[in-house]
Amino acid sequence: MKYYINGRFLTQRITGVQRYAREMTLALDQLLQERTSDQNEYTILAPKNVIETLPCKRIQFKACGHLIGHLWEQIELPYYAKDGYLLNFCNCAPLIKKNQAVTIHDAAIAAFPSAYSWKFRLWYRIMYTVLGKRLNTIFTVSNFSRNELNKYFGIPKEKIHVTYNGVEHLKDIQPDDKILAKIPKDYVLAVSSQNPTKNFKLVLEAAEQLPEVNFVIAGGSNAKVFTGEEEKVMANVHYVGYVSDQELVSLYRHAKAFVYPSLYEGFGIPPLEALLNGCPVIVSDRASLPEICGDTVEYCDAKNNKSIVTKLTNVVSNEKPIMQHIKNQIQERYSWKKSADYLYVYYDDNKYK
Repeated sequence: MKYYINGRFLTQRITGVQRYAREMTLALDQLLQERTSDQNEYTILAPKNVIETLPCKRIQFKACGHLIGHLWEQIELPYYAKDGYLLNFCNCAPLIKKNQAVTIHDAAIAAFPSAYSWKFRLWYRIMYTVLGKRLNTIFTVSNFSRNELNKYFGIPKEKIHVTYNGVEHLKDIQPDDKILAKIPKDYVLAVSSQNPTKNFKLVLEAAEQLPEVNFVIAGGSNAKVFTGEEEKVMANVHYVGYVSDQELVSLYRHAKAFVYPSLYEGFGIPPLEALLNGCPVIVSDRASLPEICGDTVEYCDAKNNKSIVTKLTNVVSNEKPIMQHIKNQIQERYSWKKSADYLYVYYDDNKYK
């Protein structure tokens, strides 16, 4: 049998959903190298404007078609994948193909519609509704998101399977400390896209109340997708933009604390990345974060700036190293290998058909 992976994510910078696609593909490739008895064909199909390829040994790569973006995905991808089963890891999938599965990471467009442009919101609502009805299998990244997809789009829970994100993608990354020359020595770190649901407003409010504390904010923005305010200029807030994995590891390792006061999160990889690199973490008590972070972090009220200020003051003034057992606990529970194993066993048992 032929299996295809929707490789449109290879045309995009790495954020949460692209990370999931990239690491799941690499983990699946490693699994296939170990299962020499598997004679199925596996191919990544991608448009020609890719900005990277993956170092896969078992999964082939094929650039195809003449279009890009959603048009390539909806028109050309189903043609090139017509003789096999298609795996889509980044929320999107061609509406006309039946023999496929899709990972929908959350229901944010319905839960927080004001955070997105109306075009983006309309298209994704149509897509999720159609895919939820047509497909036999939907994957998501937390039990919270499983419930949300059922609540907002009526997708039956028995269709939805949870494959958590992993954390081992940063385990062996060598830090690039050159980025530290651009920022103050002591700082609190925040990392994410500039999606309004990430609640950076609360970080800025905390920065106003703690002028003696420096804040470093890493991550890009996308005006075509998200609505929101421009970056606020403050003396103790330093924006470093999009960073590489090597720079990110360095930022985690040297931060006094990591803050993630998100209002809505399907999973939330950054807090786990920070813990893995020894950085104390403060997250909001909303959405999937209590499910994912458990007792490894400090929690704040996402709507109360006094709460985050109190937590930050305590964490920064009482630095405690992240214990090794916490790092081990995170790596044991959140593994790309485990999620890829689940995916493989699921389709190997012919449950997709």
